[in-house]
Amino acid sequence: MRPSAVLAAFSMFAFAFPFEASVSAQEQSEQAETQIKASVKTKPKKTPARAAPRPTGGVLAKHLEQAVSIDAQSRSLEAQFRAISARYATANSLTPGSPYVSALQRNNTSGNYRNFNETEIEAGVPLWLPGQRDAFEGTVSTGLFEVEEKLALRRLEVAGALRDAWWIAQRAVRDVSVARSRVETARDIGADMTRRVELGEAAQTDGLLAKNETLAAETELAQTEGAVKVARINYMALTGGAPPDGALESVRPPTDIEDHPALRAPRAALERAHAQAQLVDATPIDSPEIGVFGRQEHNRQYSTDPYQQISDQRTDSTTIGVRLRIPLPTLGRNEPRRAEALAEMDRATAEYERAKRMVLAEIKAAREALAAAQRAAKLADNRLAVANDQFELSRKAFKLGELSAFDLYRVRQIQLDAQRMQANAAIAVGIAISRVNQAQGCAP
Repeated sequence: MRPSAVLAAFSMFAFAFPFEASVSAQEQSEQAETQIKASVKTKPKKTPARAAPRPTGGVLAKHLEQAVSIDAQSRSLEAQFRAISARYATANSLTPGSPYVSALQRNNTSGNYRNFNETEIEAGVPLWLPGQRDAFEGTVSTGLFEVEEKLALRRLEVAGALRDAWWIAQRAVRDVSVARSRVETARDIGADMTRRVELGEAAQTDGLLAKNETLAAETELAQTEGAVKVARINYMALTGGAPPDGALESVRPPTDIEDHPALRAPRAALERAHAQAQLVDATPIDSPEIGVFGRQEHNRQYSTDPYQQISDQRTDSTTIGVRLRIPLPTLGRNEPRRAEALAEMDRATAEYERAKRMVLAEIKAAREALAAAQRAAKLADNRLAVANDQFELSRKAFKLGELSAFDLYRVRQIQLDAQRMQANAAIAVGIAISRVNQAQGCAP
């Protein structure tokens, strides 16, 4: 058998195997795509990363979709999901690695063999260990599940950022409302005070006091209007252009704490760590390799026996065989990997327990804060009603000459404080509602 025949035979083997693998991979492509999606759907208590928004009585659901679509970290997690999904190509492959082809050519340069020539060609593949393929597929499935839970957690974080930015904008709007009311009242009192000064019924100092109050009110209005513009710009930067208008959300009913994204994410990490530990146990050695080789040898021999006629003889040999390579397990290889997998499981367990304690505490604290904010809002409403009555009576007394301008502005300051407190109390109730929803893991 000539070297050309050996080359032809092993070339056919080398190219036939990748063709078989490609055909098998093509037949399993649809199954791989189904497994990528089913890897998380088969898990209990799983929620899709990009679930359809649920009605919450406000604009949060719509704005959150817009914010998540442009969030850099969410996009990074989606790219990570696609990268992990690509590992299904390995899980569905016939071998854990790539086939290989090797060749050897050797010629004699000295010694008794003259013109000795050896040609060897080998083709082989690595092999899956028993249970290794299923364990590897388990790491892919749990890895996808973990990324989806991280996406849900990131969605909750984005919802928290939106809630904070929303109420900053609403507080600025309330401040503008109070400032405008202050300007209108200051101008009204100032006009009356100017008329009194011109008629000689009030001192010039009272007129200056009125002008000072008007200028202070107009300054505060200019500052609060600027703060509103800044707050709206910051909110629109998060949502990609949606303004903080309308109603944000209402109080959501309590849900099962185990469905909280802050708990689902570490629980998914624990499942992924467990799958990784199973893969370590299923892979005590590197992948074995099996190959088929063919060898062709020939040389020319010359007879050197003085009693025989000098002759030139050609000898050749063709060999075909199977080569198997099996690595041996060692503690130096396996113990560090096993210890790392167990350490990751311990870390994920501790993270889950810590997250559960924090979530329970945040829910309890948020509910207490909401109850306190609602009580404070009622008191602030009552105080504002009293301050309004007090100011109206003081204005009447001022017009009758029974109250000085200085005392009138002192009462007006009390009313302004009550207005600010009432506005802050109303905003505090809205913030408390959002914090309760945030603590309960509501990200519509």
